[in-house]
Amino acid sequence: METQFYWDEFIEDLNNTISDEQIVFDAGAGAGHWRKHITRDVKYISMDLGVGDNSVDYSHLDIKGDLRNIPLDNNSVDIIICIQVLEHVPEPWTVLKEFNRILKQGGYLFLTCPQGVPLHQEPYDFYRYTKHGLQYLFSTSGFSVIWMKPQKGNFSKIANDLRMSGYELLNNNHKTKGYFLKLLARIVEKTFKKNDSYFFSDTTGYFIKAKK
Repeated sequence: METQFYWDEFIEDLNNTISDEQIVFDAGAGAGHWRKHITRDVKYISMDLGVGDNSVDYSHLDIKGDLRNIPLDNNSVDIIICIQVLEHVPEPWTVLKEFNRILKQGGYLFLTCPQGVPLHQEPYDFYRYTKHGLQYLFSTSGFSVIWMKPQKGNFSKIANDLRMSGYELLNNNHKTKGYFLKLLARIVEKTFKKNDSYFFSDTTGYFIKAKK
């Protein structure tokens, strides 16, 4: 049975891997909010296409462009972080090969992506990933996967689906049904919290640490 692993553990491992003065490339950085989670004194480079979410301020990006063609030199960065981005790129295999190109030998890629979440940032939402598909993409792009961990298990996935459905109902003025589904989501999370680690076939997504 796997132990629970979620965002706090992911961030802790990231900071334990990064060293001061290294170059960290944030691929699909959005507003660059992941910079605040990095506790080391690093050179942080952010890049995003700058589309898909009107609520995001893209004005602080270092590079605005397509991750299939990153304007950085070969073997020029120490760490790449790519958080909930791979579903938004039309050619993920090309993006991963670009990551491998710009990453120094022995460098690390920290990536998260979904398996089961609702459509978002449409129409820039192309894929969902199983662990087997991810393993194939990484191995054929020159990476060794150090670990791949699910973003919680089936019961958390069920609760998340209920919560998202509740929000949809609320947005369409079905308040009673919307609040009921949000309450039901909390009940499922609380009731099945201890059982969540037994079932990972329908997780919301994956955390990955890979090395070049």
